[in-house]
Formats: sequence, structure tokens, C-alpha cells
Amino acid sequence: MFINLITLILALSDLAFSADQNQYYNCCSLVASVLGSKVSYPDSAAYNQSLNSYWSQQEEQVTPCCIVSPTSAQDISAAIKALTKNLSCKFAVRSGGHTAQAGSANIENGVTIDLSALNEITLSANKILATVGPGQRWGNVYTYLQTYNLSIAGGRAGGVGVGGLTIGGGISYFAPRQGFTCDNVLSYQVVLADGSIIEATSTSYSDLYRALKGGSSNFGIVTQYTFQTFSLGLFWGGNIIYPLSTVDAQLQAFSNFISNPNYDENAAVMQSFGFAPAQGSFIVNQPVYSLPVVNPPVLQPFTSIQPQILSSTAISNISSFSTVDENDSPISDYQLTFATSFDQSVELLHQVFNIWNASCANVSSVTGLQWSISMQPINAAIVSHAAATGGNSLGLPTSFRTGSLVLAILSATWSEGKDTALVESAADNLLDNLVQASEEGGSFNRYIDLNHANTGQDPISGYGPVIKAQLQAVGRRYDPFGVFQVAMPGGFKLYD
Repeated sequence: MFINLITLILALSDLAFSADQNQYYNCCSLVASVLGSKVSYPDSAAYNQSLNSYWSQQEEQVTPCCIVSPTSAQDISAAIKALTKNLSCKFAVRSGGHTAQAGSANIENGVTIDLSALNEITLSANKILATVGPGQRWGNVYTYLQTYNLSIAGGRAGGVGVGGLTIGGGISYFAPRQGFTCDNVLSYQVVLADGSIIEATSTSYSDLYRALKGGSSNFGIVTQYTFQTFSLGLFWGGNIIYPLSTVDAQLQAFSNFISNPNYDENAAVMQSFGFAPAQGSFIVNQPVYSLPVVNPPVLQPFTSIQPQILSSTAISNISSFSTVDENDSPISDYQLTFATSFDQSVELLHQVFNIWNASCANVSSVTGLQWSISMQPINAAIVSHAAATGGNSLGLPTSFRTGSLVLAILSATWSEGKDTALVESAADNLLDNLVQASEEGGSFNRYIDLNHANTGQDPISGYGPVIKAQLQAVGRRYDPFGVFQVAMPGGFKLYD
């Protein structure tokens, strides 16, 4: 019945959309009647400022009829109540706007709700809890908390928004020590489809609480996150760049590191293959050790590999490291990401490298291109933290056949729209070839990191049929008319 109702609503809303574009200005008027000047229109300063702050050019080129800038959960409640008076009103929600695909956090000819002004950061008196608004950026959170020698297991790049990353799972510098970002949330303040404002915790609305840990924006609009903090001072990390001639040693070191049963939870490594037409191809390791220990023994299998083109490893603070990562991925370029995962083996790692290396020729003519595959482990040390805060919805097991999964993420950046079709085609071919290689070797895993999934991927199904059914049940309970499935079409849905 629920799916049939969604189908009916979708058909009606699409019919209404094609019949009269002006209805969306009527939707804007509905919101403006309750929020007044917090609704901005094309060519206004507030509208342009919001639109120009998206990470990807694809999202920046989407033009909503109006942008709503709420400053409280009550504002969002009023906006949702206004928008749901008319089933044909479609809307989008953004926190940091750090998603590649057009329409993920913006909507053509609809209403975009920009959560940037919900940017509080407060620390409890005992400093155990940090309450953060969804529109805040991780770099600001780190800068605030590091004055207390504290942190949260949030995003690596400082410009990423708190909201989207957290409800998509989230992998931090400190995942082995703290788990996924969502595992560190103790409560969510949520505006539901009927406009009610609730607090979801492990003991109150516990099914929604767990669903929000990976289930993304399918259940409501999160207006406040309460995280557990952890102690963090200065620590060691950075980037080391190597020539491709070191690839055999690199892949062996990575395989040995992630399959070690005596995993040091202070240590993490992300290994990447990068290509830019002007510079050629190279390998980058990003080692991190969450204590102020220079070149710790557990990471020396990477740091000892020679030759090295450049090394920026140092002892520093998290805000500095997150600024470097953000500068490596500036806003307003064209962007594309995808994610896939597989059981680790050094043989398959070599296949991944060879497939990626061959793909570089297909994009060598693209202006301003950066084309990289980044690999990071998902192992028992990371997954084990979920149970302490009520579990999550990512569908990952607590042990792995080969010691660890490898999460492989493509990041593509380019300068000109004329190259978009070429890059998208090359990315599709690369993903198909990676999946085929892992399937043929019996190593494919269905898990897809939602925060880096591409259009056409289905990360919710990647959590497995049991978790997907649970998420759908939560959706039916808290959003019985499918507002966040149909009226908000962006993102990855429960019924894709």
C-alpha cells in the first residue's frame, strides 16, 4: 500500500510539474508566508551566496525557484508544514553541499532548504558531549574543540558539512579508534514529515535513531547532532607522494597492514593512485597516527618505501590536517565520485591498480583533470564500535574473511563542462571493470559508501536486504505519505 501511494503521489507531482512551472513559485510563497525574509529568490545576494557555495559545479548550476535559510528547528518545521500543504511542491535539503551529483542537495525549479545557518557548536559542562548544527563545517568543529584537547570522529576535509556526512556513515582519520562518524552520535534532533520535532536516541525513537546511522535523509531533517567527544591533542600524519615504480612495495605494505590481526587502533592509512595530465601518475599514502609519535613503527613499512617525490608528514593538529585535505579539493569544479568494496588480497589490489592505470588514457585529454582511486580499510576494529551506541544501519559484519574490506573510491575533478560526458563514461567503465574483477575473484562486497556513491549506484541496497527492509519500515512509520521519498527527490532512496 505504501509503495502504491508513493507511485500515485509521484505520478501526480510529475504531472503537475509539467503542467505549470509557476506552481513552484507558489510553493515559495507558501514558505515565505511563514518565514518571510528567510526565503530568497534568484539574483538576490542571499540566493547567489548559497548557490555559489556548492562543492561541485553540477550542483551550482541547478537553479531552485527559491532558497530557504532557516535559523532554527522551528523554522524548518514551519517550512515543511507549508510545503506539504501542496503535494506538488518539491524541495531539497543541504547542509554543507559537498556532494558531486546535480540534484542531491539542490533542486531545479523547486525549493532548496539551506541549513548553513544552523551552525551551533556547544560543549557540555563535563566536556563529554558536543552539540553541533548540520550546517556547520568540520574544520570549524575541529578548531573549536582542539582548544580543549578534544575532537569528534568527523570528516577529513574541513569544508565538508556535518549533516550529510554523518547520516551517510562517515569515515574519519580516527575510524579504527572511534568507528564511523555516525557511531559517535548519541542523539539527533529531527523534524519529521508532519513538522513535529523529536529527539531520537538509543532509548527514545530508537528505531529512527539507528536508521539515521547510514540511512541518510530518508526520514526527516536532522537539525542538531549530539556527539560523544574523545581526547585528542597533537598527532602525526601527512601525505607522502611516490612514483609508480614503487607500486609493488606499496600494495604489499597496504595488504599486510590491513590484514594484521593485531591492529593498532591509533594507526590508519589511505592509499591512492593519482593522475593529472600535466604531472602524470603517482601514488600517495596518507598515514595517520593519533598520538604525537613521529614515524611510528606500525607505519614504517610505508614511510620506508623509496624513492619519495614529496613528504609532508609532521606532528600537527586536526584543524591543520583538515585544511590541507580541503585545499586538495576546492569548490566549484566539476566533480564525480563512486565507491565499491571488496575483500582484500594483494593480487586483487594489483588488478585494481592495473585497471585504474589503464583508465587514465581515456581521460588524458580532459582539461584540469584530477583522476584518483583511494583505498582505505574497513575492518573489525572500525565496525566493532557501532554496538556501544546502539548499532548502525550500514550492514557490515563484525569480522571479515580476509581480515578487512577495502573501500575503493574514485574522485574525479575537471574544469570544463564539455568534458563531462567523457569523464562520466570513463568512470562508468572503470567501476564496471573493478566490480567485474572483484566478482571474478570471489571478493566482491555489496557495501557502497553512501557519501561517495555515484548516480546509478544503490548504497541502501548495499546494506543488505534485512537492513533495507528495516529502513523501509522506519520510513513507513515516521513518513507514511512518503514526503522524503517523493517531495524531496534528491539523494539515495529507500525504494531505488
